[in-house]
Amino acid sequence: MRAAVLSKANQVEIREFPEPSKTQDNEVIAKVEFVGVCKTDQQLTAAGLDKDCILGHEVVCSLPNQKGHFALNNEISCGKCSYCLEGLTSHCLNLQELGVNEHGGYAEQICAPRNSLHPFEFSNPTLGVLIEPLSCAVRGVKRIIAGVNLLATSHPKVLVIGGGISGTLITYLLNHSPNFKGEIKVYDITKEPLPWLNKLGIERIQVPEPNQAHVVVECSGSPGGLATALDLVRKGGLVCIYGVPKPGISLPISPHELFMREIAVVTSFAGATDETIAAAIASIKGDEAFFEQLLGRFIPLEKLPIELTNWSPQPGTRTVVDLDA
Repeated sequence: MRAAVLSKANQVEIREFPEPSKTQDNEVIAKVEFVGVCKTDQQLTAAGLDKDCILGHEVVCSLPNQKGHFALNNEISCGKCSYCLEGLTSHCLNLQELGVNEHGGYAEQICAPRNSLHPFEFSNPTLGVLIEPLSCAVRGVKRIIAGVNLLATSHPKVLVIGGGISGTLITYLLNHSPNFKGEIKVYDITKEPLPWLNKLGIERIQVPEPNQAHVVVECSGSPGGLATALDLVRKGGLVCIYGVPKPGISLPISPHELFMREIAVVTSFAGATDETIAAAIASIKGDEAFFEQLLGRFIPLEKLPIELTNWSPQPGTRTVVDLDA
């Protein structure tokens, strides 16, 4: 089968690869239809891995002799360790992540546990590539709202840094959450338009001011974004690190300053579960027109190496690999 294989840092090859085979009774072989191109894929490509690996974890696939489409939960936890027993499956001591440390979806076929494939019915099945990132955002927003309960105000001002897909999904969920009553604004360093903001009626800040935001959600994953978040948040406020920082980046603030300003810092790492995926599917199903505008360029598998080594997605959209193109 055709597959995009990461062999070393910044080297992704399209080549013939052995078709997957089931090794456990609960596994199935699925046909891959679409895969979203995530910034995590780009970061893994830049860093390289210790072994050849097929990346791709935002997978839409189909099953033989079954109608419809399925979204992949790429996190395969053991269900037995102390973290799994507490429901923290993303922190499983034996975690396998398809498309991260095990073969994923940038291929014509994928092998996965049957219970990791979630059926959905959208008028446009390509929207399924947004289920996995949206499910992670569901968990992120849950952690943000829990942190909001620490604040002195019941109507917080929230600044989301980063108008990419992570910032888009976090903003959407906060804006639609019945458990959040506050004001949301978005800041992005690019000059590119972000049409989805108008759909939500949310203001875009050109020059953010300090001491305005009770909550700052850093969604860009950049060192500059993190420094900006910590500079802008009010005393007694909350910073959520949601964008994935590169390894080796230090927190640009001293423990003394955190203490004196009484800043709370929370993070949110992945966290796709049956519950969050069901919530993501329901959100997309209820507002397909909004999520449709988040689909960006469609590319064939052959163009993926260029995409991963020359990262340039359209702001606020997800590039999609079409395996049939």
